[in-house]
Amino acid sequence: MTEAFDDSVAKRGFNAFVAMQVMPLVTTYRLRCRLVGEERAYLELSERGARWTGIRGERARLALHRMLGTPIGEAVILRHGVILERPPLSVGRMTVVMHFSNVQHASIGADCLIGDHVLIVDGRRQHSIDRLDVPINQQHGTVTQTQIGDDVLIGAGSTILADVGNHGVVGAGSVVIAPVPAYKIAAGNPARIVGDRRERRGT
Repeated sequence: MTEAFDDSVAKRGFNAFVAMQVMPLVTTYRLRCRLVGEERAYLELSERGARWTGIRGERARLALHRMLGTPIGEAVILRHGVILERPPLSVGRMTVVMHFSNVQHASIGADCLIGDHVLIVDGRRQHSIDRLDVPINQQHGTVTQTQIGDDVLIGAGSTILADVGNHGVVGAGSVVIAPVPAYKIAAGNPARIVGDRRERRGT
């Protein structure tokens, strides 16, 4: 009991120490929002935080994003290189986002495993390509919040442009352009349904 209590106290102390180091960045964030806008200011700090290494870096990233107002559940891990790019976004409890993954305007549920180098973008229509008389980078698209359910596994190197339902699985290297229903296993480019987790029980 004493060891558990001491460990808990040590963790809280360490987290408080890290939060104090992050606080100056949060203070400058308010000013940067006025100068360059919220989205750009958030991205600048997220890119900076992505470079922090080790356990201290992981705790600092959590503290940074929480202080910036992003809902992040307990026991979340954001590995080195993770960029949370475009608020509003959220990450549920016990979710792990692995190295060098990029999350745009998305809601990620609890108990998820997001592999290395995963890109979660805000829908398929970020940029319009309909007009030939206007450069693509000047054509406005439609930004939607991508929903990743609870207990989802997304394999390394995948690109997610559509929702993934609760308990879903996305194979490594997949490109998801259509919603993946709950419990379904999707893989490929473009991703297609290749199985159902409920049918794999006991095998």
